[in-house]
Amino acid sequence: MTESVAVSIVGGTCSGFICTILFQPLDLLKTRMQMKHVSSFRGVRALLSSKALQDGAIVKAWWVGLQPSLYRTIPGVACYFVTLSQLRKHYGEDLGPMSAVLIGALARTITVLCTQPLTLVKTRYESGKFGYKSVMGAVKEILLRDRLAGLYRGFFATILRDAPFSGLYLASYTQLKTKAFHGSDSVASTTVSGLTAGCAASLMTHPADVVKTRIQTSTTPATVGQITAALFREGGIPAFYSGFVPRVVRRTLVSCTAWLIYEEVKKRSYLIQ
Repeated sequence: MTESVAVSIVGGTCSGFICTILFQPLDLLKTRMQMKHVSSFRGVRALLSSKALQDGAIVKAWWVGLQPSLYRTIPGVACYFVTLSQLRKHYGEDLGPMSAVLIGALARTITVLCTQPLTLVKTRYESGKFGYKSVMGAVKEILLRDRLAGLYRGFFATILRDAPFSGLYLASYTQLKTKAFHGSDSVASTTVSGLTAGCAASLMTHPADVVKTRIQTSTTPATVGQITAALFREGGIPAFYSGFVPRVVRRTLVSCTAWLIYEEVKKRSYLIQ
């Protein structure tokens, strides 16, 4: 294993673990809001009134889906950074906007191929509809009912969300660091560039996230077109932005934190040789 791959795995694993622990409640809130097309206030109020929270089980109430999230995010982020680092070798450090969009989207598409089954399980855990007792139990139940195709339900919608998000994020992130901060890898440049890029990419890709959630939490198979039409009948354009506030906060903080940790690990790459 080359040094760059080792750094990518260590940096990706560390950032994935920390981000998942910190921001899982925002993902839970986003999923619940997207299922029922409720406002941020009503979504928070519903979770605050849940029996688990009333009984004092704060972790149980707010960190539902943490286990599948960790199973998905840690290898997923590591896979993304490994793929990204290898693709960047062919372009150099000074990426143009189109090159950044291309390799960001490609790296995320490869990651989705590897992690989609766990993305499905995580979303269903967070929905509270399916009553799974364990991650392996959920996988077995889905395989028995829908075979392998069942584990990839919502795959196309996930690609429509993640590939553009990563492409837009990487292009914005690299251009901001290059133009506004003259290529600096300081904590301030990484943080500001990450927050700005995360907000912009989340705004553009949120409708696909809502469609993905609806497909994966549906008890019957549905296509992107069918769910899109149903959402529009349900609430028009605003329906496609259900759960936007917790998602934009989470994705922005996750992306910013992940890149900050990754950049800091890269600076200390001599420790991973």
